[in-house]
Order: sequence, then C-alpha cells, then structure tokens
Amino acid sequence: MRFHKLKTRIVAAFAVLFLLSLALELVIINGILVNSESQNINDLLSTGDHLLKFLNKESNQTLIQAAGVLSADFAFREAVASADRGTIISVLANHGNRIKADVMFLVGTDNVIIADTIGENKPMSQFPFQDLIRVAEQQRQASATVIFHGKLYQLVVVPVLAPTPIAWLASGFIIDDTYAKNLKSLTGLEVSFLTHTLPKGQWKLLATSLPAQQSALLPDAMPDITVKQENSTIEILLADDSHLAHISTVVKQSDKIIVAVLQRSLLAAMGPLHRLQWILLALSGLSFVAMLIAGNWIAHGITKPIRELGMLAQRIELGDYSQSVVLDREDEIGQLVSTFNHMSEGIATRESKIVELAYQDPLTGLPNRRLFHDRLEQAIKASKRSGEPLAILVMDLDRFKEVNDIMGHHVGDLLLQEVTKRLQTTVMRGSDTIARLKEYADTVARLGGDEFAILLTACDVKGAQIVVNRLLQTIEKPTLLEGQSIIINGSFGIVSSPEHGNEINTLLRHADLAMYAAKQANSGYAVFDSSLDSLNEQHLSLMAELHNAVEQNELSLYYQPKVDVASGTISHVEALIRWIHPKRGLIPPDHFIPFAENTGFIKIITKWVIERALHQQKIWREQGLKITVAVNLSARDILVPGLPALFTELMNKYGAASDWLSLEITESSIMTDPKSALITLNKLQEMGLSLSIDDFGTGYSSLTYLKKLPVTELKIDKSFISDMENNTDDATIVHSTIDLAHNMGLRAVAEGVENKAVWDKLQVLGCDFIQGYYISRPLPAEELEQWFKTSLWKVTEVA
Repeated sequence: MRFHKLKTRIVAAFAVLFLLSLALELVIINGILVNSESQNINDLLSTGDHLLKFLNKESNQTLIQAAGVLSADFAFREAVASADRGTIISVLANHGNRIKADVMFLVGTDNVIIADTIGENKPMSQFPFQDLIRVAEQQRQASATVIFHGKLYQLVVVPVLAPTPIAWLASGFIIDDTYAKNLKSLTGLEVSFLTHTLPKGQWKLLATSLPAQQSALLPDAMPDITVKQENSTIEILLADDSHLAHISTVVKQSDKIIVAVLQRSLLAAMGPLHRLQWILLALSGLSFVAMLIAGNWIAHGITKPIRELGMLAQRIELGDYSQSVVLDREDEIGQLVSTFNHMSEGIATRESKIVELAYQDPLTGLPNRRLFHDRLEQAIKASKRSGEPLAILVMDLDRFKEVNDIMGHHVGDLLLQEVTKRLQTTVMRGSDTIARLKEYADTVARLGGDEFAILLTACDVKGAQIVVNRLLQTIEKPTLLEGQSIIINGSFGIVSSPEHGNEINTLLRHADLAMYAAKQANSGYAVFDSSLDSLNEQHLSLMAELHNAVEQNELSLYYQPKVDVASGTISHVEALIRWIHPKRGLIPPDHFIPFAENTGFIKIITKWVIERALHQQKIWREQGLKITVAVNLSARDILVPGLPALFTELMNKYGAASDWLSLEITESSIMTDPKSALITLNKLQEMGLSLSIDDFGTGYSSLTYLKKLPVTELKIDKSFISDMENNTDDATIVHSTIDLAHNMGLRAVAEGVENKAVWDKLQVLGCDFIQGYYISRPLPAEELEQWFKTSLWKVTEVA
C-alpha cells in the first residue's frame, strides 16, 4: 500500500494510536503489577519476620516451660543434690527427647557443666554462656540464640531450686537447615541464618533453606553490615536470580552479629506476573490484529465512496453527467454522496442551460450563429473528403421591422416562431416533387434578428433552388397573429461550396450579398455571382469617395417640376441629388444613398441638399419665380432630434420663408420609430413647412398612423401610376388613394407619369399634382430655367 492513499493513512493512524495507547496501557499495567508484586513480597517479608520472631518466642517459652518442669522435679533435684551423674544424664536425655530438645545441660553453681546430652558423657569445663546464667540469676530464666560447636542453637537457662539454686538447667533447639526449611514452609520465604564477625569479618552461613548452589553464593552476596542497616530489606543477586531479602538481627554482640535472612526470589515471584504479561501481550496482539481488520473495514467504508466520488468528479470533468454514486447509508458519508449527486445534477442542468444559451436561439429554439458556424465548418470538411457539394441559404424577412414597430415586438416574436416552424416543416418534409429534399436538410439556424440560414449537405445550386422555391411558397402564405392576418415575404441568398468558396466567412458573406441582391430586385432569391462581389467592392469604394464628394463639389441637385392640374402651372419642383463622379460619371442616388443611410453619412448629405436647395431658391426668388422645392428626408434624418433646429438655422441664413420648402418622407421612414418621427414632424409643421408622404402605398399599414401625421399631401408611388391605363387594379388603387387624400383634406400627387393617356386619366380622377417624364426629366437648375421658357406650363411668379 502506498502511504499517500487515504485508506492507508487512516489504517496507519488507527494502528499508531492503538499501539501508543496499548503500549501506555501495558506499561501502566506492568508497573502496577510489578509494584503490587514488590509490595506483596515486602509484605510477605515483613510478615515472615514477625512470624520468625513469634516462633522464636514460642520456642523459648516451650523450652522455658519444659526446663521449669524438669527443674522442679523432685527426683531430678535429688539426683542433682546427690550428684548422681548417671541419673542426671539419663533424666536429661529422656526429658530432652520428650520436649524434642537438641541439647541439654546441667551446670553447677560454679558455672561448670555437670552433665549434658552431647559429647561422650564426660564432664565438661566451664559453661560457655555464663551471661545467660547471670541473667537467670536475676530473672529466674534466660534465653538466647547462640553458636555452639559451630552450630546455631536457641538456648534457655532456668535454675534448679532446693529451695535456693543448686544448679542451672540449660536446654535448646538446634537451628539448622531442617529448621530453616520448616520456617520456609511456614512463611513461604527462603530462610537463612548467618553470622558476621565485627567489625570487618566475613559472613558465615549457619543454616539455610536455599538450594546448595545458591546457599554457597549467599555469604558473598551479603552486604557489609557496617554499611547496610540492620533489620532492612535489600536486593541480593544470587547467580542470575535477584532476591528481595529482609535482614533481621537475631543476636548482636560487640564482636559478632547473628542475622536471619528472609528472602524471596524475584524470578519465582514474578513468574505468574510474566505469564500474565505474556497473556496481555498475546491479547494485545490479537487486539491489534482486530483493530487492523476493523480499521481497514472502517477506512474502506470511508474511502470507497470517496473513491467513487473521485471517479464521478473525473467523469464530470470530462462532461459526463449520466452516472451517479449509489450508496444506501444515512450517515455523513451518505449525506456527502447525496449532496455530490445533487451537485452533479445541478452542474449538468446549468451546463445544459449554458450550452443552450451558447448554441441555441432562445426565441425559436434553432441553432444560433455560433453553432451554425461549427456545423458549417464540419460540413465543409466532410464535403472536401467526399467531394460532394453543399449549399447555404441565407434568408432575411422583408419589412419585418414594420411588423415590430406597428404591431409590437410580441407579434414580431410570434412571427419569427411561425417562420421557424414553416422553415423546419418544409425543409424536413420529403416530397414527390422535391427529390432528395430530406437528404439535403442538415441545419436550420437563426443568425440574428430576422435573418435565418439553412445548411444543405450533398446539395448543389440546382437542388438549393428547388428548396428555396418551396420555402418561398410556404413563407408567403398569410398567417393569423393576435387576430390580424399578416403576409410576410423573404429574400434568399444562395451559395454553394466549393463553387463559391471553401471558407466559412467567405461563403456567408457571399450569401449575404446574394440575399441583398434578391431583396433589391424583389426576386425572392438570388444565386451568388462574382459580379455581386465586384459591385459590393465598388459600393465600398464609393463610400470611401463619398466623403470627398461633398468637399470637392461633386454632388449636384437636379429638379423635376410638378404641374398643378387645376391651374396648369408649375409651382413645385422636387430636388433630386446626383453625384457626378470625375471617373465614373453620373452615379444614381440608389447606388450610394442606402449606404450613406447605413453609415450615418446621410446627415451630411441632407444638410448639403437643404442648403443647396435654399441657395437655389434665393436665386429663383430674386428672378421673380415663386417655386416650392420638395426635399426628400430619410428615416435617419427624421429620427435626429436636432433636425428642426437645422432647418431654422439654414432658413435664417438664406432669409427663407416657410413656403420655400416642402418635405417628402416615406412611409417606411415614419414606421421605423413612429413616436419619435411624429414628434419631429409636428415641430417641422409648426415651423410652417408642408409635409408629403412619398411612395404612398408601398409601406405597411400606414393608414394606422396617417390620421395622426401633420401632412398636407399624399404622393402615389409610380409603381401604381406607370401602367394604370392598362391595369385596372392599379387604376383602382390610384382612384382610391386620390379619394382617400381628398376625404382627409390632403392633396394627391402622382409621380412617374410618362404619357398623355395616364395624364388624362389622372386628370379625370381629380389628381392635384402630376410629376413625371411626360412633363420633364430631372434637370440641373440652369437647364430647368431654360425649360421654363419653352414649356407648355407656366411658372408661378412672385406677386
């Protein structure tokens, strides 16, 4: 096992703690047991000492009593008195056997031994223990432990009275190995008797219960009596066995000392303790093994779910949230696993939401631009490998902004969802008339706003055109939203890879160019052509040059007259901007005005147009011509809050009256931001400027706001005028528009009149003003002034 693993560390920690506690426990228990056993030995030694003294005292009493009985015996006294030595010896022997005395003496009053039970029945010399006799003379008895003939005896002396002492009777027990062993059986201790000659003699063993091997070592193991105190407990080493010994002084004289040594072998005493220690060690070993098993089981119970959680975390790191840890337990580990599973589910839900937000359009549920790019990139790689082409369709809804502005963004969102449904349904549905349509469809995506993209794999341009035609038919069907029927159109741009490029940005740019070309041509769809790219480059180049065009005076105003049908006079002209490029020649407004509007440069152009128109008006007024010049305003112009102030500034500069100018605005420019546009138009109307709605009829539901606008005329779009003599529908629309204008107190202006037949019809319908090539083309100011002189219509003059 590697120590860095948690399971190993847990088991090791358990083992170390257990061993430390076990070792401490063993040390404490062993100390208690050793101390207890030592105390037991000390108590045993102390008890043995008391017992030894008690037995010694009892032995003395026995001897004294026995000696007293014998000394009081009449026959014995008669024998002593008659000095019948044979009788005396016999009596002493018999009495000694009866009391089990080992030695008997009869000592005369002169301290000479009369008879004894040892020797060869020969009279002895002086009694060697005269001190005992002197004590007996005083106390009527005496006792002592003595050494006689190299042996140790317990001796008592009593007088033989008749009635005064006529002799002294001494009797005693020998203290030998047998006596020591008897004491051992009573005390449970080894008993030894030793003598020591003072002051520095050697210890001599007199009697012992020790085995021969240890008894021979005991004298040398005894301490110096001058150093060690008497009646003390010491430790004596005999061979390899230590003994605790209690030294009890039996006799102490000036020249010698006799001691009794009570001792206990520590090896023998500690034998049961050692067995107990081995039992404790065995139990400790078993406990340690059990602890290791339990610790391993506990560690496994902890680390297994943690290991599984670690594996789950690794899967989460790799983005796999499909699995979870199953653990049926209610403790902290179970709570941790449950929390971790919930966390995994939460991360999966949040990541799914993040992925959805990152790659999915929230409104339509379609892939967004980023996901479309990813899929297109993979499709291009697959196309290169397989050699099969792929097609990309980019679609933009026509007049979608008007739906948002007029009906609200909520309806616009519903319309986008409906378009999404139609795109998906059409693209993914097989058809007998559209071969392999289902195979073409890979991805329908929303790129943003009202722009959609469709990726068709294994599809060429021809197949893409089949799909687009079906899509156009589906999209253009009316839809009912919020109770209103809405008709929406779309413009598609078609590109194919590798024909139109192999790089994502290039293909999408080409698709956008084709889509804008379809939108401008109102053709439904367009396939990318290299000329579109060139035209786009030209437009970009023109935009770069347009900044210099104003400063270099390359822009000019052309004027197209309007005839007052009732009076047959010309009182109004429309100012139309032209760009005379030094290299490209005349550039029509529709080639640069849309781009100027998109870039914001239109504000500079509008200011130039107003100022140039006012300048020309001043010239005409000085010539006596009373003409109102109509100036076109774009959507960006109307939404600029400072537009009224600009008119005030420039009109003051040229001293212009309010009838010098009229302003033409389109329906679409109003509908871009109706509220803001209405505020600006009201301010211009308050300045006295007249307002006209240009291209009326081409917008979307403008009647909703028409009654609120401060306008004075409606200008009918030329798309309804040019063929009205042949198209009854156009004629009906024009008639209805003129009636609408008159009913609302407005003038009706028709533009795009190119022949007399249309003129006549408009005149019959009561149109107020007519404008078009039938009257005159747009002309520069100088040419227009010459035209005034030769035209059929008179110019209104200043009164």
